Amino acid sequence: MSFLKRLGYYLGGFSAGLIFLAFFFNGKRTQCNYGPEARVLNNLSKKEWRYAQDINPIILLDSISINALINYADLDFGSSKTSIDSCKVYQIETELESKKYALRLENCARIATILRIELLD
Repeated sequence: MSFLKRLGYYLGGFSAGLIFLAFFFNGKRTQCNYGPEARVLNNLSKKEWRYAQDINPIILLDSISINALINYADLDFGSSKTSIDSCKVYQIETELESKKYALRLENCARIATILRIELLD
């Protein structure tokens, strides 16, 4: 079999595969969260949110603001406690409406609890 025939079969199969994938994934919200930071933030965005008892009520945010904070957050694994078996504690830093926030979160199986919210300068 000549090179041109092999190239033709390859390109034909490749283009058929691309068309199949275009129809298969069309309109679906597929995500590939391969990095550890992306997996944790995706997991946090799907949780029910609660506040700890000792949080300052002036800084309380609604769920839409929390999801916006999570979408653009940077996770600090150095300050986080990820070796705990039950509920892991994460430190994230993010910005919303030109204000910088630092959040300390406890990520349990079904509930994410905000332990601390700080406004950064």
